[in-house]
Amino acid sequence: MIEPALLDEAKFDDTQRELLALTWKLLHAIHTGDTAFYAKHSTPDLSCFEDVCAYRIDGVEFHLSLMRQMTENPAMAPRRFDIVAPRVQVHGETGIVTYTRLMTFDSHGTPLWKTYNETRVYVIQEGVWKMAHFHRSPTS
Repeated sequence: MIEPALLDEAKFDDTQRELLALTWKLLHAIHTGDTAFYAKHSTPDLSCFEDVCAYRIDGVEFHLSLMRQMTENPAMAPRRFDIVAPRVQVHGETGIVTYTRLMTFDSHGTPLWKTYNETRVYVIQEGVWKMAHFHRSPTS
C-alpha cells in the first residue's frame, strides 16, 4: 500500500497526488473485488498488455471477470501491495503513472514476493480521471 502520509508531499502537486491515489484505489479494488469502483474509474474500451496474455486485451469486462474470479478464490489476492518509486506525469487531460508494484502473498505461512513494473494511463472523461490503458510486466 502507499499511504498519502508516506508520500514526499513536495514531490507531487495536487493533480499528481490525485492520480497516485486513484491508482492505489484501483489496485485495491482489484484485490478486494470492488468491480463497481473499477468499472466507474475505467473507460469501457480499456486496453492493456499484461503477463496473463500474449496480446493486447481490449475492454473493461475482461478485467471485471478476473476480479470476480479472484473474489471467489481469495488465495489469488496478495496480502498486501506497495507502490514503489512512483512517477506521475500530467499532460493536459492525460496522466501517466509509472511505478513498481510489490505484492506480498502468503505461501503456507511464508511470505512470497512478486514485483511488476506498471504503467497506468488516465484521461479525463466527464470531468473525472479514468484509466484508459495499462501495461504490466514482471520484473524478473
